[in-house]
Amino acid sequence: MKKFKLFSTILGAVFLAFLIIIKLSEKPEDILQKHLKNKYKEEFVIAMLGKREEIYEAIIYPKKYEGTPRENDSYYWGKGFVRGKKGADTYGLVLLNESTNEFYLPKLKELFGNNVLPIFNLGPAYTKNNFKEEIEIMKKSYKSDPTGNFEPISGGIYIFGRVESDEDREWYRKQIYEFVQFMKETGTFEYVDLDILVVDSRELISTPRKLLENLPKNLSVEEWRKQRRVLMKAGNKEFNNMTQEELSEKINSINKSEYLKEFYGGLLGIKVYSPKYIKSQGLDNREVREYNSITDVRFDWEMW
Repeated sequence: MKKFKLFSTILGAVFLAFLIIIKLSEKPEDILQKHLKNKYKEEFVIAMLGKREEIYEAIIYPKKYEGTPRENDSYYWGKGFVRGKKGADTYGLVLLNESTNEFYLPKLKELFGNNVLPIFNLGPAYTKNNFKEEIEIMKKSYKSDPTGNFEPISGGIYIFGRVESDEDREWYRKQIYEFVQFMKETGTFEYVDLDILVVDSRELISTPRKLLENLPKNLSVEEWRKQRRVLMKAGNKEFNNMTQEELSEKINSINKSEYLKEFYGGLLGIKVYSPKYIKSQGLDNREVREYNSITDVRFDWEMW
């Protein structure tokens, strides 16, 4: 009996030592994957894992994005970290940006129609993954420190449409004004650095760049605009034959991170700054606009 107890004790000690060895030999990928699964309840892809000093750092995105446009879009990538045996990440900011897009999208569609793409870009400082929850915290901060320097609600809103007359341009001015009023009503216009752009809807056809292959170079701006209008008409038939489902699919497949850097077919553009953001950043070259009147909506450029 004593020999059995001794054997059991030795076996238990060996098993415990085995578990400790396994624990100590856990790979950084395993530690990070366990952290992400516990936090977000789903599997992640962990890519380009490297070590900087004592911290492992990797690009992370949900495994469900494999084989979709989001897999190659850094807008949907977060960073994962492992230090010692602890994992951490910034993927919550990706969720916050998505939540911000979802918050504004219904109003944007109400004002501009279905063919609109919001790409909000908040952070990096944040406390919640949900915009509605985050904005409530932000409002309290705005109130407690009315002259503070806060991170803005930034990014771009891309509206796919047509501008073929002064009446069209004035319609977009009115709709943009109404959107700013919505931001004011929701308490989200305190600190804003936002691009709002009207993009030629024919950019959604299969090969829009081919339409302008024969556009001469070295033209005056006015002549370039005139000839562009003529050449883009060749895309009308394909665009008119596209269903709303096809248009939405094309918009949803756009690489957001690349689109924020470069896009084609811009017709109207305006940089919307809130007065508090201009003041906090010392942007003396920017005119302070309260947006209490539609006359404050003045396009920074027009290429229609």
